[in-house]
Order: sequence, then C-alpha cells, then structure tokens
Amino acid sequence: MTYVLLSVAVLALIAAVTVPTLRRLPHRPLLLTGLTLVALTAVFDNVIVGLGIVAYDESLVSGIRVGSAPLEDFSYTLGAVMLVPALWTRLARDGEDP
Repeated sequence: MTYVLLSVAVLALIAAVTVPTLRRLPHRPLLLTGLTLVALTAVFDNVIVGLGIVAYDESLVSGIRVGSAPLEDFSYTLGAVMLVPALWTRLARDGEDP
C-alpha cells in the first residue's frame, strides 16, 4: 500500500467521523489553524527530510513534493485539524463552552 492510499483512507475515516461535529463550529478558526499548521509542516518537514532525519521509500510516495517533503506528509496535519477540535468539542463537559 502506498502512502497516498493510506493517507486518503485515514483522512476519509477521520472526515466521516468528525465532519458532523466540525460543521457546528466556527469555520474561520479552523481555516486559520489549518493554514498555520500547513505552513509549519511545510517548513519543518523540509528541514527533517532535507537533513536526512526522516527518509521515505521512494516506491511508496506519490512523487509530488513540497520542497523536499512528500505531499503525503501533510495528511497528518489535515487529520489533526479535523480530529483535535472535534474531540475537544465532543469530550467537553456539559455546559462548558469548548
């Protein structure tokens, strides 16, 4: 299984579980958080991949890169942007504003 297929499968599962909760949340903070985390991911993934701290099996990556980091690395960021606010909201105690 390639990293792309794995990433798409996991993101689809996360989206199926979190989208109903995320629809009730304000969209602007989610968008700003997503953009910020994607920018940070682009910077730091390029550093760790460029320095050889992390390496990928080239036969399993899509070949699309943002700098030296494979595009698939951004799936972790997108998953976190969906999962963390949804869990925070769902696990908040009754009567508390998340």
